[in-house]
Amino acid sequence: MKEYTGSDVDSTLENEEHYLKKELYALIKGESLIFDFLQEAATDGLWFWDLNDPDNEWMSPKFWITLGYDPNKKPHKSSAWQDIIFEEDLKLVYANFAKHSKDPSYPYDQIVRYKHKLGHTVWIRCRGLIIRDENRKPTRMLGTHFDITKIKKTKKRLFRQINYFQHIIDGTDLGTWQWNVQTGEIIFNERWAEIIGYTLTELYPLSIDTWNKNTHPEDLKKSNKLLQDHFDKVTSVYECEARMKHKNGEYVWILDKGKVVSWDSEGKPEWMIGSHQEITKLKKAFEKNRLFIEQAPTAIAMFDTNMCYLATSLKWFETYNIKDKDIIGKSHYDVFPEINDKWKADHQEGLKGKVLKSDEYRFERLDGSVQWLTWELRPWYTDDDKIGGVIIYTADITRIKEVETRLRMSEEVFRRNFENAAIGMAMMDDKGGFTKVNYQLCNMLGYTSSELTNMSFTDIIHSDDIKLSHDLYKMHFKGERLYSNAEKKCIHKNGEIVYVNFSTSIIKDENGAPAYCIAQILDISHKIVARQKLEEAITKLENIIDDITKVSIIGADKSGVITTFNRGAENLLGYTKEEVMFKKPFEILFNADELKEREKELSILLNRPVKGFEVFICANEKEYETKEWTHMRKDGTGFPVQLTVSTIKENDEIIGYLSVATDISEIKKAEKELKSLLEVAEDQNRRLKNFAHIVSHNLKSHSGNFEMLLDLYIQENPEIENNEIMQLFRTASKNLSETISHLNEVVSINTSLEQNLVPIHLKKAIDEVVQSISAIALESNVSIENEVDTDIQVMAIPAYLDSILLNFITNGIKYHSPKRDSYVKLRASIKREEVELSIEDNGLGIDLNKHGAKLFGMYKTFHPNIEKSRGIGLFITKNQVEAIDGRIEVESKVDFGTTFKIYMQYEKN
Repeated sequence: MKEYTGSDVDSTLENEEHYLKKELYALIKGESLIFDFLQEAATDGLWFWDLNDPDNEWMSPKFWITLGYDPNKKPHKSSAWQDIIFEEDLKLVYANFAKHSKDPSYPYDQIVRYKHKLGHTVWIRCRGLIIRDENRKPTRMLGTHFDITKIKKTKKRLFRQINYFQHIIDGTDLGTWQWNVQTGEIIFNERWAEIIGYTLTELYPLSIDTWNKNTHPEDLKKSNKLLQDHFDKVTSVYECEARMKHKNGEYVWILDKGKVVSWDSEGKPEWMIGSHQEITKLKKAFEKNRLFIEQAPTAIAMFDTNMCYLATSLKWFETYNIKDKDIIGKSHYDVFPEINDKWKADHQEGLKGKVLKSDEYRFERLDGSVQWLTWELRPWYTDDDKIGGVIIYTADITRIKEVETRLRMSEEVFRRNFENAAIGMAMMDDKGGFTKVNYQLCNMLGYTSSELTNMSFTDIIHSDDIKLSHDLYKMHFKGERLYSNAEKKCIHKNGEIVYVNFSTSIIKDENGAPAYCIAQILDISHKIVARQKLEEAITKLENIIDDITKVSIIGADKSGVITTFNRGAENLLGYTKEEVMFKKPFEILFNADELKEREKELSILLNRPVKGFEVFICANEKEYETKEWTHMRKDGTGFPVQLTVSTIKENDEIIGYLSVATDISEIKKAEKELKSLLEVAEDQNRRLKNFAHIVSHNLKSHSGNFEMLLDLYIQENPEIENNEIMQLFRTASKNLSETISHLNEVVSINTSLEQNLVPIHLKKAIDEVVQSISAIALESNVSIENEVDTDIQVMAIPAYLDSILLNFITNGIKYHSPKRDSYVKLRASIKREEVELSIEDNGLGIDLNKHGAKLFGMYKTFHPNIEKSRGIGLFITKNQVEAIDGRIEVESKVDFGTTFKIYMQYEKN
């Protein structure tokens, strides 16, 4: 702790403010330890004492107010408080001061008494801290006061209460005990011993074994379990009825109650206190009642005044599905934790003498289930006419309630369904008269509800259907039929016919006799109209099929037998309907060799034998299959057709097949002619390639000779080297050589298409190209990032792929932007059967709106300020990409950068 010197404090007194008060404020501001001490201790007064001038002591106003004095009239002198402190306490103050001065670790802390201005005693806890200079000499002392008068008074009241309760214990004839659970130490009062016929001296030495050896073994086991529940804080109070062996050899019943009153730092029980009350007479009287209740055929339970079980009937366990059969002595609220406050209040009313009952009570169980009960609660009385507890009688009426509820719900559901049904509904008596109708029926027939309830069903049925309807209705009420359903014609109020599906069912009374009839009337006019239109459409479709003369339409069942044969099939194949329908198999209409070849193909494909008609349907994974076949005419000649076989389904089940065959003889003839023309074109292309080779080779030789002759001429005539005409000659010669070289490269690409594509690891190829141009990238301060996955392979010609990568990466370097840190990023992803290689830079970018159409043209440049830009690179690169069966896409924005996407064949394996 920091030591303070007297020079640190202003000792002058300015105006009315005391110098010690100012010095204290300075100390608080300058040292947090002083402030912490005041925060902890200061409550009812603060004082600061000048030990160099002991008569000067500043006291806070609260101290004087606590003692009933006006602080403005009290001097800041130590003598001011010494006159009102008790004399013996003042001696204690000086003694503790001397010890604290000598040893700072000795606390200055004591309780003293002061005389209040009104004359009564005020108890004050006085604490202090000496402040020393650099030589550890005491210079000041800071202290606090805490008024503990209320605490002292409370202790006195507590002592009186202890005496009071001791008198109560003596008056109620209770045996008391105190038990240290951890050490086994136990204390009994004299009455505890008297209950079992002993004096306390006779039971010495006392220990927990005194209880154990005198308690019935069965009850001791129960007691230990209840004690453990209390120790585990399952129960708030320990309570157990037990038998103890009396000195005369008989057992007496005692009610043992107790509670843990202290716990150690680990949460284990320490001291426990409790009482014994003899209840032998009560138990004997109760035993008679218990036997009666236990054998009762209804759910009855008997409780004490704490609502703990004294007896229950077997029906009680059954009614409430109580698994724990040992509930005697347990609280009703522990057995039924779901009991609500309303029921608890009823129990208390019963314990006050009231008789309560309920004919219908909803009891929601802890698991969410619901029981409906009828119950009665009434008090029971002891021999001395005092209420000993309550008896509760209950009966489970859940099943009755469920039946009532289902009946009520059923009636409500029926009413709502009847009124709100989307179809017409009616109730009819035994004569067929409407007794109740819903809105939909009224709307369907155009009548009001009151009009229909004055009519019978015969008034709305068409005359064509009346007799059959009337006969069916009679059969219902004779008990011969319970249900009927038929399509009928009804007459609308306006005279129009309404087609309906008329369903009736009989409802019987409690004696099983027909009571009334329920009719469900569905308007099916739209279905009838649709059916008529469908029949018309089918007729038209059959006529159309028969009218098609150039297309063969043939139907077959699931086994392949022909079921449909149109006029077109007759024209193309030479058969008549009568010759083939339901007689011939479908496969006789096709070339036998083609059938056998197709059988072999499908047998290998499906790894099972495929024969006959199955060749047309077994590979049919979709709803249809289209294939070229040779149709065989009746006369044995054949012709090519394109055949489509489709499935015919009904309720998602295949019921047959339909084939449509088109004669493609003319198409085949045209194909043959086209093939001949293609062969001529291929021969001409070969000749053109040879011509291109000759031209490019010869031009290259002539341009080389011209350039060499020009160089020889200049060597012999050096004086004309800088001649303007000669310079133009040299430039033209150089440009001609470059143009021929570029043409040569294009010819080389177009004549190398027949080279085989090979699998190439894309990332490795990129790494090799990046390595070769690393110096250029470093010089231009462009970073190249290869983010391509190592597993990706593409199909390409190695030299072309290297050239493609080199052109795009060097373009990214050449056209970088000096405004920002430049980069070229390469990424790849698999898109179905292709690899998409993305080459992105953040360079100058290209105006695609302006240059997009000529981006890949020869000698097209888009950045005239860039030196050595000839416009041949993208042209050659595009040709190389297309030569390996690839394609290029481009995205670009001026001054943001460009992304080229090259799509190449993906090598899966």
